[in-house]
Amino acid sequence: MAAQPREGGDHPPRPRFGLTVGITGHRAEALPSDELDTIAARLGDTLDLLQAEALAILKREAEFFSDEPPLFTLVSPLASGTDQMAAAIARERGWKLQAVLPFEAQPYGAEQGVVPPPDFDRLIKEASCLLELPGDPQDPVEAYVMAGRATVAHCDLLIAVWDGLPARGRGGTAETVETALLRGTPILHIPVGPVREPVLLWAAFDPTVITHAGNREAGRPASDETLGRVLAAILAPPPAEQERAFIRRFVTERDRRRRLRIEYPLLMMLAGAHRLSRKDVSARPLLEANRAEWRDYREQCLGTHGVAAPLERLEDAYGWADRLATHFAQTYRSSHVFNFILAATGGLIGLSSLVAATAPLPFAIAEFLIVLAVVVNTLTGSRRCWHQRWLDYRQLAERLRPMRSLKLLAIAGPDPPGSPAEPVAQRWVDWYAGCLWRTLGCPAGRLAPQSVNALAQAVSAREFEPQIAYNRKAANQAERFDKRLEQLALGLFMTTVLITLSVIIGLATGAEWVSRYSNLTTFLSAGLPVVGTAIFGIRVQGDYGALAARSRNTARLLERIVGELRATHDLARAADLSEHAARVMLADLGEWRLVNELHELSLG
Repeated sequence: MAAQPREGGDHPPRPRFGLTVGITGHRAEALPSDELDTIAARLGDTLDLLQAEALAILKREAEFFSDEPPLFTLVSPLASGTDQMAAAIARERGWKLQAVLPFEAQPYGAEQGVVPPPDFDRLIKEASCLLELPGDPQDPVEAYVMAGRATVAHCDLLIAVWDGLPARGRGGTAETVETALLRGTPILHIPVGPVREPVLLWAAFDPTVITHAGNREAGRPASDETLGRVLAAILAPPPAEQERAFIRRFVTERDRRRRLRIEYPLLMMLAGAHRLSRKDVSARPLLEANRAEWRDYREQCLGTHGVAAPLERLEDAYGWADRLATHFAQTYRSSHVFNFILAATGGLIGLSSLVAATAPLPFAIAEFLIVLAVVVNTLTGSRRCWHQRWLDYRQLAERLRPMRSLKLLAIAGPDPPGSPAEPVAQRWVDWYAGCLWRTLGCPAGRLAPQSVNALAQAVSAREFEPQIAYNRKAANQAERFDKRLEQLALGLFMTTVLITLSVIIGLATGAEWVSRYSNLTTFLSAGLPVVGTAIFGIRVQGDYGALAARSRNTARLLERIVGELRATHDLARAADLSEHAARVMLADLGEWRLVNELHELSLG
């Protein structure tokens, strides 16, 4: 599965439409024999309803998805009873089956017993993906916990055939349901026992605080309308028209091969905080660097330790988001530098017209052209949303990047969108990232216990340690640039103080040079503060000091996580640490976005 990435198209990829359902439920011996037919019928009806509702959503929202056939998938641990029953029913309907086993297939299959009609070996052969987790068949409890967690991590909705009672031990249906509740995954509870209607448990649509999954007062009847609303919240783009407009704009973006706005890197170079290079004027170096980095990741992580995942779509989408974010970041920052520098230049020209002996017309024309350039630059940036595109595309890229490692760790997953009380994507970035995660599917292969630490170390080295190095470099560069700008502005103001002090002394002593050079001293004493104020404005707009502090803090947090990750031999611990690392990076990104949203390009 270590396939080479396909070449991207002319535009960022539209996501493929799909729905992934997880299954958890009681084993054969815990299911009443007289209810098996009823349970099977309910499972079949539920899958039919989910597919019909999903296809209706696709019909309404087709413009946002690729032209590929819709993908319907069931994730099942294939335990005897509910898991195998649901898998067989899904396969009858043409759904793909992804099998997540707590340990190797042979000992796991042997313990299933003979449970007609589903046949374990047949389902294994029909599965499009087989994942064997590093559980111990002699002590299987933790292995069953991992299988439940993996099921939840890779599904959009969990069907639970369950008696509603609290967990009687670890690794059972009740614990898997609790895991889904904590992750914000919708749960369709099909009761076992006295005849009751299915219930939907999901914080997003239920004002009742669900303290535990067995709360009989929690949830709401799983009517066709309710399930349709749930699927629309998961699968459809956010309803806000502005967010939909952002999606349309992203999927029609084109590659910017040349970077014509170089004012920002040029200023950094002049300040001694950056060396101007080819990457400042061309997108090609970043494209080549991304391809080399992903190639190295595939060689060192993908399949090397027993598991692999099809990452081509993810690489393509990430590459587009990263290149576009870099382009619009430089364009937006350069436009701010352009405005501040030209505003200062306009002030200097205005002062020159007052103190020069020549005709004022050329100065007036020059000042008019400068003001016009600032207005055009600002209105163009606002109309083309340079600021918004930079923030959105950077946020998307950083959401997509860690998904490759979370996939390989098999039981890990990104945090749900929104908040714990409302786990629904309100932003198009969250929706798009969710679509990519869904269509990647489960990883495949056998993760042996002795390979867990090697995989954890590989993920540390190829995913998180480069981020530590990046944050350190960004902190040093931002701090250096901030100090240089501060020193330059301070130097200009101190020079102004010295000039005005000299004039005061000259006037007090009657020095002849004061009147001789009055035009020059007036120009300098008024003009230097104008330039200093422009530099101060660039510092405030960039907030480089806070950027350096946030980057250093993120690097410190990631260092602590990486130290633990490199030492662990436990898959659950490795997954927890990697999820936390992704969370730390997104928290830093969230703070960064909040600050930069206040600095939109404007004339006000």
